[in-house]
Amino acid sequence: MSTDPLIHAWRFDAQDAGRGLAWNEVGSTNIFSLGHFWLHLHHRSDLAIDWIKGRSAIDECAVKALLAHETRPRYTRFQDGAVLMLRSVNENRGHDYHDMVALRMWVDDIGIVSLRGRPIAFIDEIRRTMEYGTGPRSPGELLLAFLEQLTTRIGSTLERMDDQLEELETYTLTEHEPYETRRNGPRIRQRLGDLRVAAVAMRRYLAPQREAIARLLADELPWVDESLRSRLAEVVNESTRQLEDLDEIRDTAGIIQDSVANAISEGLNDLLFKLTMMSAFFMPLSFVVGWFGSNVSGLFLNADSTWFPSQQGFVMEGVLLVVIGLIEVWIFKRLGWL
Repeated sequence: MSTDPLIHAWRFDAQDAGRGLAWNEVGSTNIFSLGHFWLHLHHRSDLAIDWIKGRSAIDECAVKALLAHETRPRYTRFQDGAVLMLRSVNENRGHDYHDMVALRMWVDDIGIVSLRGRPIAFIDEIRRTMEYGTGPRSPGELLLAFLEQLTTRIGSTLERMDDQLEELETYTLTEHEPYETRRNGPRIRQRLGDLRVAAVAMRRYLAPQREAIARLLADELPWVDESLRSRLAEVVNESTRQLEDLDEIRDTAGIIQDSVANAISEGLNDLLFKLTMMSAFFMPLSFVVGWFGSNVSGLFLNADSTWFPSQQGFVMEGVLLVVIGLIEVWIFKRLGWL
């Protein structure tokens, strides 16, 4: 591919914040000659792939892991360094936030080589802080900045998901407007379904990511001092809490979705009951009206009837219908149907 290989490059300096590097300073040299460094490459670039395979001096098995087509979060220690695979929420326009983007890293005591396919917003922000002289001043601080920013973005996403869930929960699990809840049931279930899909998709990566960061903390790397280790422990704790929050969001969304389904089912049953009551109420009345309204000579209460001839048949029929209706209402109330 003709994609530019270098996204960001930085050389750390013990005296100051460091300076940026160009590709011609990186592509033609060995990685060990750069001192303490950070290279951020595009993993779909042929030039970047050739440099990693031929000039980077990274372990061959680690290179295969870094250039794999599909990745999942993990931490693997090698003799000279470690491979760390991470996932961040997708903040790119037009993409689902739960379609998480991959960040691949080779980390050793000299520097960090990171690769990405799709843009990751917080990496650009970290690079700007380094240019202003307020950012990380060593590979260890840079790695910790990656992890802290990543967990912060995930935490913000989970807060938005929780706010949406709380809104739906308030709307559906109260006595407030039950008929409106049933009427808007399909739309509510669609939103709940989207939240559950997002929770499942994110948990697929956050669970192994928490384990990867925990293994990084447990592995006593020489370039991670005690101050960085304590901050790294906070990242592990935050990742654990986020995983618990994600499980709670998924379970709560399922409960609310079941509640909406029950509300819709109860509404349908209520409607069918009312229709049945109406049919039961009008059935005897329809029989009487049909009987007396038949165009047959000789029916009683007609003027020409041989049995009970009467000129007041229509009035008597109306009175009879009222009496039958009152009797039916009394019976329905006794049965608890009204």
